Amino acid sequence: MHTLKPGTAFGKLVFHYENRLSEARKAHAAGRRVVGRIGHTVPAELIVAAGCTPVLIAADLERATPVADIYVDPELPPETRTLFEAGVAGDFEFLDYLILSRPYDKLYYFLKEIYRLGRAPKMPPFMIFDLMQSQREAVRAYNWGRLQALVERLGRLASAPLEADAIRFAINLSNRARAMQRQVADLRQNGRISGVDAMQALGAGYFMHPAEYAETLGAYIADVKASSARRPSGPRILLATAEPLQQLMLHQTLEADGATVVAEDDNWGARAPGEDISDESDPLVAIFDKYWRDVPTSGVYPQAAREHWLLEQAARAEVDVVVFYVPPSDRLMGWDIPRLTETMRQKGKPVLTLFHDAMTEKGRNNIRQELAALASSLSQNTPSTQEARR
Repeated sequence: MHTLKPGTAFGKLVFHYENRLSEARKAHAAGRRVVGRIGHTVPAELIVAAGCTPVLIAADLERATPVADIYVDPELPPETRTLFEAGVAGDFEFLDYLILSRPYDKLYYFLKEIYRLGRAPKMPPFMIFDLMQSQREAVRAYNWGRLQALVERLGRLASAPLEADAIRFAINLSNRARAMQRQVADLRQNGRISGVDAMQALGAGYFMHPAEYAETLGAYIADVKASSARRPSGPRILLATAEPLQQLMLHQTLEADGATVVAEDDNWGARAPGEDISDESDPLVAIFDKYWRDVPTSGVYPQAAREHWLLEQAARAEVDVVVFYVPPSDRLMGWDIPRLTETMRQKGKPVLTLFHDAMTEKGRNNIRQELAALASSLSQNTPSTQEARR
């Protein structure tokens, strides 16, 4: 497997993955406008076209939440509580603007109310980009109106309307990064990159300028291709998750004993690039189609559209087992597990469902034990790993 060496391209990617606001704070200190986005359905291309630096705002799930524990419903996921805590504490004060996506609508309304009460004085101006992920044509007009409102708001921030050429330029930058991310996916499938390394290489793109990111990722890919490292011989995992994979704990636990996570049904992992944004039509329409049709969230409807990628990946020969991660905070995915499990078994894929919290030591120990039992079962019922993969 590729190993971290300080000063290498991979080292730079890891730095930005771990120091997520570093580049944004640097831009702010230099006098450039910085726009935060909570959720992957806020188009970074429009922020770049407005002359601003985009940065994804991610939750620190290990953070204590004493204020959120007072105001936020206990049924809401830890991510919501942690982001609320950060907003009230003033972590986003350096941002010129903050845009929340529809999956974070509850967070938006909690922040709006706490700001109205005067108890979050350091919150920057913020809005919700309410793009519905339903694939029905009936929502097209509503979604288009939301995009127009976002463009108008960014134009005001830039003190000038967004120009088509600037949007095209931003699209080209992000498409270049997507092409590199797909190469990372191919190297993973071929056993050249671990899941932990891939998550850092992919996730760094949410915190770097797309031009710098594509260049750095290209250098990392060249380093991997030049190395002779190969993956361990344990089971190859396709991972589906009930919560965003914005930390490495789960991957580190799954890969601790020789398994490899080769893909994730999540924007933080293998689904980060998706399809390119078309350069053959009106650039605003192209961005609209991309973020409406091609960004996976729990709100995608109908279910078949949400699950198409997962089922397609499960059929790949490079996948030995499908793992569903359903921590105690889940309120949605657990309902679909019986049906999805049966579907995977019909495809001939073993399934492991994990109901443990990877953020706790007890949860991680349980995960390792259950995965080890499954790996032992697989090895007893199939030819040797090496022979089976020839």
